[in-house]
Amino acid sequence: MRKKNWGRFFGILGLVVYGIFVLFPIYWTVNTSFKEVGDVYKVPPSFVPTKFTLEAYRFVLQGTGRIALSNSLVVAIGATLIAVVLGTMASYAYSRYPFTGFTNEGAQFNLLTVRMFPPIAFLLPIFWLWKTLGLLDTHFALIVTYSAFNLPLAVWLLKGFMDSLPRSVEEASYVDGYSFWQTARRVVLPLIGSGLAATVALCWIFIWNEFIIAYLLGGTDVILYTAYLPALRRGMRIMWNQIAALSVLAIIPSVIILVLFRKYLIKIYLR
Repeated sequence: MRKKNWGRFFGILGLVVYGIFVLFPIYWTVNTSFKEVGDVYKVPPSFVPTKFTLEAYRFVLQGTGRIALSNSLVVAIGATLIAVVLGTMASYAYSRYPFTGFTNEGAQFNLLTVRMFPPIAFLLPIFWLWKTLGLLDTHFALIVTYSAFNLPLAVWLLKGFMDSLPRSVEEASYVDGYSFWQTARRVVLPLIGSGLAATVALCWIFIWNEFIIAYLLGGTDVILYTAYLPALRRGMRIMWNQIAALSVLAIIPSVIILVLFRKYLIKIYLR
């Protein structure tokens, strides 16, 4: 009994230490966002604001930060939607209709190679493509680029769920008089709901937090919040309180996505 108690004690202690290690950066970001810039540079640093202020949030929401956040929302929603919709159709085709003359495995591998390389390896030709077409620094260019980079991830995630779905379920719906699209909408999509939720969450996070593509393909007309963060400085002084405020606001959409889809994500981990 005593050994079990000690094991439980050290297990809980380990979880507490890990929780502090994970949550402290979040606390420090929130704490910094409510400080004045002079309080940020104070030595030793204070664990609570000396003077509580919303000036950093006011600066972000009344200036370019609000525009950057709204641009990021438009791009992330559009790119996630396109990647998930196309990924669902492609994964269904890979799972149900083997290609003639070219194996499914070969086609899937060629698609996944896009995800294997870092985005910077492809960005130079993509940059010149959008510049030549006159679409550089537009929502369209960013949405299409992010969709292309996240489509392989969507296909890879969803194909496993499509393969685990018995064909007999679809055949039974056809016998009941359902058309192909009715079967897809009323049978297939509900049964792979957890996979769709996980795909939406992961694609959203990758797009929302990405920096290189946002920095190179964005600019003055369409600036995303990740590309705007380095601009928060005055001369040689970095405005850490404003960076923290923008970071806190940027965390909110991802938290909402994860909270809404948490039960589906838990089902995936329990599989």
